[in-house]
Amino acid sequence: MADCSYHPGKDAVGACVSCGKMVCIACRTELQDKVYCPACANKLFVARSDVPVPATTTPAVKPVSGAWWLLVILPLLFGGWCWIGGIIAWAVNKDKDPKKAKSMLIWGIVLTVIYMVLLTIFIILVVAGFLILELPQM
Repeated sequence: MADCSYHPGKDAVGACVSCGKMVCIACRTELQDKVYCPACANKLFVARSDVPVPATTTPAVKPVSGAWWLLVILPLLFGGWCWIGGIIAWAVNKDKDPKKAKSMLIWGIVLTVIYMVLLTIFIILVVAGFLILELPQM
């Protein structure tokens, strides 16, 4: 039987499929039922580790002006049409910062719903007579 190329005096259990050197049980590296010597195994693994692994690609986020929030919030003063401002802000900013654009859209819808609920409660209270508005006398 042949001796190990790395440990003279130890019996070899196989030959490296890459370079042909004989290896003992301690030196042997098996990969997919193939035997490699330590040098070839290191080359194989180092070569694999040098290959750049693509990172998960996240879309590049570009800065979005905070002024777009005004388009979402200001319609509260003019009849509560915040959802329109939310849609516009979302449409303009969805490619720059999708997360912030989605947030603008959601807040536009939420503010519109809150406005409508409060307006409905106000109207119910006025009609039921619980809230009496004093109108100026002419």
